[in-house]
Amino acid sequence: MRKLRMKIPFQNDVKNAPKVSIVLLDWSCRESFHALKYLAEQTVSREQYEVIWIEYYGRQSPEIRSALEAAQKVGKPPPVDQWIVMDIPENIYYHKHLMFNAGIVASRGGIVVICDSDAIVKPSFVENILKTFEADPHIVLHLDEIRNVNRKFYPFNNPSIEDLIGNGCINFSHGKTSGLFDHDDPLHARNYGACMCARRKDLIAIGGADEHIDYLGHICGPYEMTFRLVNAGKQEVWHQKEFLYHAWHPGTDGHKNYMGPHDGRNMSTTALIARKTGRILPLLENRAIRALRLNEKVDAPDVWLAQVFPEAGMLPWNRENADKLQKDASLPPSKYSAQRFWIMARLLMIVLAMTARQVLFKSKVHSENRVMPKGLLTKAKLTFAFIRRMWRNNILAVLACLQIFLYLKTECAPEAAVYGSGDIVKILKTVSERFLFKLANIESDPEKLRGYDGRVIIASFVGLCEKEQQLKSAGIDAKNIVRLL
Repeated sequence: MRKLRMKIPFQNDVKNAPKVSIVLLDWSCRESFHALKYLAEQTVSREQYEVIWIEYYGRQSPEIRSALEAAQKVGKPPPVDQWIVMDIPENIYYHKHLMFNAGIVASRGGIVVICDSDAIVKPSFVENILKTFEADPHIVLHLDEIRNVNRKFYPFNNPSIEDLIGNGCINFSHGKTSGLFDHDDPLHARNYGACMCARRKDLIAIGGADEHIDYLGHICGPYEMTFRLVNAGKQEVWHQKEFLYHAWHPGTDGHKNYMGPHDGRNMSTTALIARKTGRILPLLENRAIRALRLNEKVDAPDVWLAQVFPEAGMLPWNRENADKLQKDASLPPSKYSAQRFWIMARLLMIVLAMTARQVLFKSKVHSENRVMPKGLLTKAKLTFAFIRRMWRNNILAVLACLQIFLYLKTECAPEAAVYGSGDIVKILKTVSERFLFKLANIESDPEKLRGYDGRVIIASFVGLCEKEQQLKSAGIDAKNIVRLL
């Protein structure tokens, strides 16, 4: 079976590493390449930033070729510094997160900017990104996008900024996007997919973009890295004066694309779960990014793609499989509604029982130690705070179990065993029914799992290193051991 191999039609040799790498994506869908024009007109010198254009399929756009030739004739810097054609077969659905990772690996700048590749930016775009990181490097920066739905700008006819914030503009007033004024639901009011900027080393430290199948197609975006960067201690910042500008074109909001699980408003539920659970590393990490994270050698981009992504490894992403997943996801809710209701009810009862036992145990400890706060109101406040904290922790335990089965389904694991006992085992058993996933063995003694060659889930959130060592001592391969965290 043939292996995939990147093509690099153009690469600009640079003497000094740029400060910023701007990653622009295409999956043979772009009709206009005007973003390159605006990026060439920045207030900072061209040596301070590079532009990386990544094509998912095999198209080598004649527009980019013409722009490169035109720039060379007049002695101007090239419109793109790295033109990467990934040459993915046409029967494979586009996966933006794989392109994000290709951009991160190929980038030579300290700051990586992932942004909409058909947007307009002001000449101050790169300058303001640099200033923001100079003021505070420990951030992940977002720029919101001003959108205009007036169809008179299609095909793209070089409208001015004044045109785009005029008739047809849907989200701009008083000098800001409406999303920046919205503090009740910023997740949906702001465009989290328009432009995200982070330090390259920070992106590598969190494992880059998650290549889980849930992010295949339309429901994806750099914001899933934002959530995990915040979990790792970075501060999410939205620029209050610099924006992207977008004119309407067909397919602006996706058309006949595969759509993974989302909350009904096109925000990935898998990313939202990571945000709630505090997870930092991706469910499915790109091997080249992992090598960088572990300070191992990484080959040139045209080599590592061939090594890491043989065509067989992309079979879950092919159109036939993705269309089947889409069809299964769109089955009428009534088909499984009764079963799902009882599963949710059982999970609720498990969480209630867990919380009740935790509260009783806490009360018993305080009673035995005779260390009780004075005053009924203080006691009530502390008790309520403890119940709330335990309830939240127990809900997060359920979400972590959900995440594990999403991961195992993506890995096409036919079954798994469970090592542990107690409430987490009960949650895993219940959630496995929701995913129609087979649990082969549930054992509290690791020796009883000796000889099992499938995945083994550690049903615990504490003592993980010790339990992992116990499984290894029982002959379980380290690569088959699955942690909930």
